[in-house]
Amino acid sequence: MTGGSTFQNFLTQTMGEFGTVPKRGLIYVSIAGALSAVTDLVHWGTGTKFSDLDYALLGVVILAWLAAAYLTTMTMVEKRSTVVGFVKFAAITILTFVPILSSLTVLVYTSRSGLHDGLTVSTVITLLLIGLLFLAFLPAWPIAQAIATHFVSPMQIVKATKGYRWSLILVFFAASGVNKLMPDMSSATNAGEAIALALCGAVVAAATLVLTASIAVTAWKFAVRRDATLDRW
Repeated sequence: MTGGSTFQNFLTQTMGEFGTVPKRGLIYVSIAGALSAVTDLVHWGTGTKFSDLDYALLGVVILAWLAAAYLTTMTMVEKRSTVVGFVKFAAITILTFVPILSSLTVLVYTSRSGLHDGLTVSTVITLLLIGLLFLAFLPAWPIAQAIATHFVSPMQIVKATKGYRWSLILVFFAASGVNKLMPDMSSATNAGEAIALALCGAVVAAATLVLTASIAVTAWKFAVRRDATLDRW
């Protein structure tokens, strides 16, 4: 199978998943989007500096998005949702973001410290690339771990999606650019504009989550074809 046909196959199935998300999944995502809109409005009303209330609401929103992502993906793969499954899903999802968050932390530190020598810049770029590839290659990992009764290693997922890695990278970068379509909330000059931006932002964020879930479900289904143990309870 050529690279072009492989990508087309992966993209076609991803769009198929995106267009057939169950109503329950859309309800879960809508609830998370509404909470996100409320949080944006509260932050806009309190000013640009984060307050304790902002941090508390942010924690609630993150938990809501994780829950929505878990419930939606479990609905899409027709698996039973459980508290234990959600905990495993959330833990692995957070773990996949550790490399990119660590690289961004290093980037902020080096910028503030004025470290701009060649070695430092090369190290930061390398860490960023590793973090991005970690996210791009492992969208199926949280689903597989939520379903499995044993630990699923990231290498098992990478091996199971062999042949679709470039497809994963391409759709990952396409999905990550969707949220950039919306202007920042700070650009709002009055309450009306803030409400409109918050609502539009919630819709875009919800669409992004559904697209990301579709990518993850497609990656998981392709992985299961190579490694049936990823579909064992």
